[in-house]
Amino acid sequence: MLLQESYTTLKGSYVTFAPVEVSTLDIILNAGSLENVPILPSGFSILPDGPKRNRGSTGSLVTMAFQILDTASSATDIPPDSAATIFKLVMETAECIKTVV
Repeated sequence: MLLQESYTTLKGSYVTFAPVEVSTLDIILNAGSLENVPILPSGFSILPDGPKRNRGSTGSLVTMAFQILDTASSATDIPPDSAATIFKLVMETAECIKTVV
């Protein structure tokens, strides 16, 4: 499940979201504590790539940001499995954005 907020203006759009497991939501909804629930916001923004000229599109700039808990990584070492998971997450998110836009 995702907790999500989005906003769009003529100058750009953003989506902020935080993935939360359904089992965690069940615990919270049944009077559980929020203290041990990691809510890590992630998101992306889509901005125009410069001013439009001659009614044509100039493209868009997409910025993505993720916060991920990874107990296997350290400040100096990211295990190959973690790097592959991060790469997959970024690529899948980019593909979803391209499909929707």
